[in-house]
Amino acid sequence: MVTAAGAVDGDDELIGPASEPDPIFVGRSAELERGLAALRIGHSVLIKGQPGIGKRSLLREVRIRLAEERICLCPTLATPKTFVAELAEQVHHAVGLTVPERLIPPRFRAEAERTGRIAWKHIQRTIVRLPAQEVILLVLNSLEGREDVVLFVESLEVPPSQADMLHQLAEHCQVAAGIETQNRRNKVMRLLWRFQVTLELKPLIGSESRALVEGHLERTPIDFETETVRGAFVTRVVRESRGLPEAVVGMLAAAVNEREVTRHSLHGFHHESAITYIDMTPMLLVIAVGLMALRYVSRGIGIQELMVLAGVGTSMFSLMLFFARRMSSQGR
Repeated sequence: MVTAAGAVDGDDELIGPASEPDPIFVGRSAELERGLAALRIGHSVLIKGQPGIGKRSLLREVRIRLAEERICLCPTLATPKTFVAELAEQVHHAVGLTVPERLIPPRFRAEAERTGRIAWKHIQRTIVRLPAQEVILLVLNSLEGREDVVLFVESLEVPPSQADMLHQLAEHCQVAAGIETQNRRNKVMRLLWRFQVTLELKPLIGSESRALVEGHLERTPIDFETETVRGAFVTRVVRESRGLPEAVVGMLAAAVNEREVTRHSLHGFHHESAITYIDMTPMLLVIAVGLMALRYVSRGIGIQELMVLAGVGTSMFSLMLFFARRMSSQGR
C-alpha cells in the first residue's frame, strides 16, 4: 500500500472566502476577542443567536484573524457530497490528504511513490465519486495527530447525516460553529457538549446599528431626495432592524434598487428578519382544554345553555385550526 500526501502547488488554488477583514464589522469586538482567545488555547467555540443576528459574520472575522496561526477549514454545507468534497480539497491543500494507492490514477502512481506528493487535480474525480463516509475517513486519517486545525461551520442547521460527520471531525480538530437559539435537533444537540465556550449574540445597540448603516452607505452610496430624508432613512433602518445586522443589510439592499429614496418612499422599508412572531401554541392549548372542561362541567351541573356554548366554542375552535393548517401548508 502506497500513500501520497498532497500539497499546494502552482496549479492548485486553495478554495475559501476572501481573506480581507470586513471594514464595517461593528459591535462584536468583545465576542471576537473571546472567540479568538478560546480557539488559541485549544477550545471549540459555539456562536449562538437568533436568525439574522450576525453569527456568520462573526465566524468569518474569527477565521480571517486566526488564519495566520491555525489551519482554517471552511467547507460548504449545501449537501453531504459538496461538504466532503470541499473538505477533502481544503485538507489536501493545507496538510496533505493521505490517499491510498488504489485511488491514484495509474499514470500518476510512479510520481506519487517517488515524491510522496500528488496534485489535487489528479485525484479530484476519484475522490468526488467516493461515498461521503469514505471521504470523511480519508480526511480523519489525514488530520490524525494534528493540533493546529480549526473547522468552521457556518450553521449547525444540518441534517442527521452531516451532524454525524461533524461528530467524527470534532474528535480530530477544533470546531467553531454557529447555531440558532431554537435549534432542537437531536443529532445536533448531542454534538454541543464538545464546545467548551459558547458566545451568545445579542441585538446591536442603537449606536452600533447606526455605525453599521453609515458604513454601508459609505461603501455603497444611495441617492436621497434631501439630507433630511437621508437622516430619516438612517433612523428608520436603525429602528426597524431592531439590532439585527441582516435586517440592516436587507433594507439597505432594497434602497440601492431605488432610483432615489424620497420622503414618501421611506415608510416602505422593512425587513422580515426584524419581525417578531409570537408562539400562540400555549394559548391555543389552554383554550382547547378550557372548552373541553366546560362541556363536562355543564353536564355535571345540568346547565343546557352552558353546554351549547361549549359545543359552539369547540366547533369554532376546530374550524379555526383547519384554516390555520391550510394557510400554513400553502405558505410552505
